[in-house]
Amino acid sequence: MTEDTKLGLHSRRAALSLGAASGAGLALWGGMFAAGKARAAQGEAPAPRTAGPLRSAGMMAFGPDNVLFVGDIAGAAVHAFALRDTDLEPQTGVELGNFHNFEGMDLVRGLDVKLAALMGTTTDDIVINDMVVHQPTKQVVLSVERGRGLDAIPAIVKVNRGRLEVLKLDGVPHSQIGIPHEPDDAARLEFEPQRIYAITDIKYHNGEIFVTGISNQRFASTLYRVPYPFTGQRAASTVEIWHPVHGEFETRAPIIRQVIREIDGDPYLFAVYGCTPLVRFPLAALKDGAHVRGDVIGELGYGSNPLDMLTFTNPFDNKDYLLVTIDVRGAAQIKVADLATAPAEPTNVPIDFGPGGLGRTQRNLPIRAEHMAILNQRWAVAIWRHPKTTYRLDLGTLMVPYFFDRRLGMAEMNWPNGPDPFGYRQHRGEIDRI
Repeated sequence: MTEDTKLGLHSRRAALSLGAASGAGLALWGGMFAAGKARAAQGEAPAPRTAGPLRSAGMMAFGPDNVLFVGDIAGAAVHAFALRDTDLEPQTGVELGNFHNFEGMDLVRGLDVKLAALMGTTTDDIVINDMVVHQPTKQVVLSVERGRGLDAIPAIVKVNRGRLEVLKLDGVPHSQIGIPHEPDDAARLEFEPQRIYAITDIKYHNGEIFVTGISNQRFASTLYRVPYPFTGQRAASTVEIWHPVHGEFETRAPIIRQVIREIDGDPYLFAVYGCTPLVRFPLAALKDGAHVRGDVIGELGYGSNPLDMLTFTNPFDNKDYLLVTIDVRGAAQIKVADLATAPAEPTNVPIDFGPGGLGRTQRNLPIRAEHMAILNQRWAVAIWRHPKTTYRLDLGTLMVPYFFDRRLGMAEMNWPNGPDPFGYRQHRGEIDRI
């Protein structure tokens, strides 16, 4: 494996700020890291005890009965951990912020520094690959790696009342399913290894997990449907789209993010690709061996990439919305009811830089989050670079559906005797708790 390949196998959203490691963290992780490096030099991938069978920690999803699915690109597999009640901590009483006043709460300040201390390194060696919320307990869970490449040390980290704790996976009931046809170490894109896109997203729906990414096959963009509990069976479909911004059919670029929703009784998979076309696939079409062309129903903005894709219910109108956070454009919000009925964008037409389709009606939101998840009907959690410091990576809350924190800006209403059009003063001191 080339050094470029090893360095390329990491999240595109790695934290790059500076920090110091604690002595306790170094004692805990230093031995594992040294042993892992030695094994890697001998051609054996490291498998630290606390990470159980994981060789890398990527995209995650929760299923029923506390099952945590984790994508493992280095191990070419998706793992299912049946977490026990003792593995998770109810977050009862944790303060979330003042919903009426658009004021969030910092749950973990300096997240990157504290992760580095926990894992015995510095922040430039920490990668946060994903964040999910365990809905029954409201516990936030992170997939993290120390280092980059196939010899990185993976960990699943839970946030427990503002403290970071490694979720020890050794001994947790476990099963796994292999993901075949991963690109090999030498296969490259123009700027990076292909293998970093072998598993781009995982979602659970109605007894199956849906795994997206690229393979080493002729039609590289692949989607797997895998029944859970795992039986060794999986259905593989290749997928293609007409990309309006590129003016061509595409069979290699993978789905980056996906959600699955039933609308009027019919299930669909909605996906966003790089350069942000929004695509619709009927679940019934995604059969083993099928080659499926999705309908592009929106172009959300060229030259950008989706970070997270989720749905939420607006607490004010009780309608469901799709939210796509985008790396250089904030976020797009679209009514879920429009997703199934939106006409497909025309194909075989000249390049159109858009926005197009539902991209014309999207509501743009001022989100600059590296990772985001819905906590409950009133609050989301986000990992973001603090706007007033830029160097500090925080985990905090944002109120739904506006997803901004009034504490971070300066406006006329901030003055003690300023205007109060939203009734801030009457709600002063009303703090939501889990």
